[in-house]
Amino acid sequence: MKIFLFFLLSSIFSEIYAQNVGDIYGALTYSQVSSSSNFGTFKPTVAGLGLAYVMADNLALDAGVFDGNSDSSLPTRFGAVSVKIKNGYSLGIRPFMAFNETWGGYAKLGRQFGSQTVTSPVPRVPKPVRVDSNYARTYYGLGVSYNINPRWGVSSDYVWSKKGENETKNTSVGFGVRYKF
Repeated sequence: MKIFLFFLLSSIFSEIYAQNVGDIYGALTYSQVSSSSNFGTFKPTVAGLGLAYVMADNLALDAGVFDGNSDSSLPTRFGAVSVKIKNGYSLGIRPFMAFNETWGGYAKLGRQFGSQTVTSPVPRVPKPVRVDSNYARTYYGLGVSYNINPRWGVSSDYVWSKKGENETKNTSVGFGVRYKF
């Protein structure tokens, strides 16, 4: 939380080089999620499309959609348990600051809504059991961006999320390419 506050306060008092109020950005992202359970750690991947609107100095509103790219399976005594993220969307804010004309840093805070399928074997049952579920998570994270030129940039971030009070925390590492419209 202290790091998030540092980015938020720093971004309020820093000069912005690459993003101005009213700018709109599109992004293509790829992330690997890491989620722990009683069986072990699952690592499915997702691909996403995002849109960001710079609504105030050093503050953007982010929206995105994502789709599961690959599932993750772990062996058990009775067979493999697999997790596949199906699809979803997210809404959030992104305070940011420019370190110079090419490098910048940002924080993320928002809500993510999605669906997933968990497939697991059941003893003495010939077919594995599939359970589809929906989820809502609060996410927060930190990232760094690099501007290749005035229109194109790349970014990388580390994001934490939590499904509920008694659920395990999930993390993801993402890489993206963005374009300024």
